[in-house]
Amino acid sequence: MKASLRGWLCFTLVGALLPLVSCAPAGKDAPAAKDAPAKNEPAEDAAATSSAAAAKDAKPAAGQTADDQTEKLLAAASSGDAQARYAAIDDLGESHDSAAVAVPKLILLLKDPDPKVCWRTARTLGDYGPEAASAAGDLRALLTNADPIIQYHAAVALGEIGDRSDETFDALAAAVKNSKDDRVTRAAIAALGRLQPDPDSVLDSLAVALESDDPAVVAIVLESIASHGGHAAELLNRALDNPDTAYLACTVIERIGPDAASTAPSLAKLLGETKHSKLQIQALLAVGSLGPGSKAAEPAVLALLESSDDATVPVAAAYALGAIEAEEADAQLEAALDSENKFLKMMAAWSLAKIHPDDQQAMQRAVKALTAGLTSEDVTLRNAAAKSLQSLGAPAEDVAPALIALAGDKDPEVLANVVDALASLGESIVPRASTALERPEMRSLAVMVLTQLGPKASGAVPALVKALADSNAATKAQIHLALAEIGPAAAPATEALAKSVADKDEFVRRSAIFALRKIGPAAKAAQPALTAGLGNKDPFDAAAAAWALAAISPGDAQVAEKGVPHLIAGLKSENELARLECAEALGVWAKYAKAAVPTLKELAAGDDSYAVRGAAASTLERIGA
Repeated sequence: MKASLRGWLCFTLVGALLPLVSCAPAGKDAPAAKDAPAKNEPAEDAAATSSAAAAKDAKPAAGQTADDQTEKLLAAASSGDAQARYAAIDDLGESHDSAAVAVPKLILLLKDPDPKVCWRTARTLGDYGPEAASAAGDLRALLTNADPIIQYHAAVALGEIGDRSDETFDALAAAVKNSKDDRVTRAAIAALGRLQPDPDSVLDSLAVALESDDPAVVAIVLESIASHGGHAAELLNRALDNPDTAYLACTVIERIGPDAASTAPSLAKLLGETKHSKLQIQALLAVGSLGPGSKAAEPAVLALLESSDDATVPVAAAYALGAIEAEEADAQLEAALDSENKFLKMMAAWSLAKIHPDDQQAMQRAVKALTAGLTSEDVTLRNAAAKSLQSLGAPAEDVAPALIALAGDKDPEVLANVVDALASLGESIVPRASTALERPEMRSLAVMVLTQLGPKASGAVPALVKALADSNAATKAQIHLALAEIGPAAAPATEALAKSVADKDEFVRRSAIFALRKIGPAAKAAQPALTAGLGNKDPFDAAAAAWALAAISPGDAQVAEKGVPHLIAGLKSENELARLECAEALGVWAKYAKAAVPTLKELAAGDDSYAVRGAAASTLERIGA
């Protein structure tokens, strides 16, 4: 219900802004990426970028150790042509070899008069991670440098090296509070989020940053405050008293949920004082998210149930009363059942059923109102009805028919809500979904529900296998993915999946291989088909067959002998996911994968992907290399 309310209100800042945070790696703001300058950040010099690329591809001369190569790069970084210096510093970050040799000399470069040397060095120290912890003090000093680009990279590096000293926490908190550059503020907040200090040491700084005019800063602050959960309650209570931050505080409380129950009195006070309907609605959503622990706000919520200034306010109030399981709201909610406002009428029925879950009459009335809402011409109301049914907890036999009737709805959000609602019924919906697989027009919906149920849908495996016989390629691939989500319990589908390993359609073929991999050792009967798949002319398919064989036969030396060469070849793929999967599969076959060591070392030292570097290093450790 809460999610649907946010949808139809459409002015919650968190929903609009959080993707700016969640798409970036933890603790690292987007500008930290090499060759991807931040907005207003100076672009890389073309000559330096070109030199760095050449240096990255260079390999140590015969007989030269990693320490020798590092010393050579450090010499180039310390003096000479500026572009060559930049390239050498960047390449040290790319390789991050010989930390004991490199870090002390890089620390000296942080004091270089050339600002580009300085910020590149800070960035490179960040690439060394915890091995550069001794640079923390010098990086902290750069947080007050006059150049915001230097400040920015120093903040990012402090997050990456993992120094959790009070001095680093204080310096980053001060940067959040005092910086005049939003890029620096974002980087410092992200670093604090990565380091996870005691909330008391940073919440005051976050409170200041919450008043920023930059939406991206606000988004990161909201994310950071929410990550502190109930510890942020005192800050949130103060923010609720400030007209400039009250709305944002409500959005954070809604995200935290019951752990922020101590904000209920402040929310009640806000509801009693504000006349702004948008703020009232967001505060009501916040109260509802607190659950039964926010009964202190009940009188204030109840007063808004009869609001006439904005038709949405009483709907949000009805939702909140049900969510907190209000004790004195029955009469007003009963009256709302006769409202001309269809949305309010539906939510009142939902709330009464939530307050009295053992009242069969209330439950049946809610199901009737919500299923009627599913057929409304108003897509917003249909969405809310589907979500409300999902959270109602009504018996499957009462709810499923009405939800299935919406299978043909052309609105993708409504269809997604229907799938969520049906899947929320758990294993009780599996028999109906299995029967629906027999009807081509219902098959796609049934497969989506079963996919979402995952292992709980194991009872549908025979029906899924049967449905493969007369499905088109797209639906077959969809069924394969459902079987993959079911996992080992989908072993009875092995024979059917094995037949698809050689299918001419690449989506059918690859989804079948993926499903066999997810089934694991229980799919051993597919070993011959997958072994044949190693001969596929498409190197991706051959590598995928090897991944699956590694999962099915992790201890079979003969199978590994055939599969390892394809995984080594896959390590050189341009596809990041392929390199990652091949590196991980080689880890499964570690005792048979010594031939992969040279290529794995190259990836661990210089792959562009952090995930691939990590997987390669992990596999090397398992191999013992």
